[in-house]
Amino acid sequence: MNPQREKTMIETAKEFGIAGIKKYYSIGEIITKMGDPADAWYILLTGKVGVFKRDFSVAEISERGTVFGELGCLLNIPRTATLQALEPTSVLHVQMSMDEVVEKYPQFAKRILISLAERLAKTTDAWWASAQQKQ
Repeated sequence: MNPQREKTMIETAKEFGIAGIKKYYSIGEIITKMGDPADAWYILLTGKVGVFKRDFSVAEISERGTVFGELGCLLNIPRTATLQALEPTSVLHVQMSMDEVVEKYPQFAKRILISLAERLAKTTDAWWASAQQKQ
């Protein structure tokens, strides 16, 4: 997410009245597993979360306010990765469908879409750099 943005997702979520349950995870604790039903999404409050596909680490989430776990909810598919606390971590666990977010909180939905687009651009750049090194 762009660090120059004036408000974090946490502040924006509070501003729009998006409620959730604060959950705490110890180092190594699984937040959700690949293949589990995607019935909620998360906002990082503190700590660091590892994103794993099988035994391969694909990302780390450490920026306060990052929304994650939303992909399965958006696409209505099971979890596409395992999320694991890499250090003591707290999250806001939000059980709200993306349809509801879009309908009731369109500005917050826009922020989620921007975040997804930034992650896609970063992933594409990393893939392209890796492909160039192989040539």
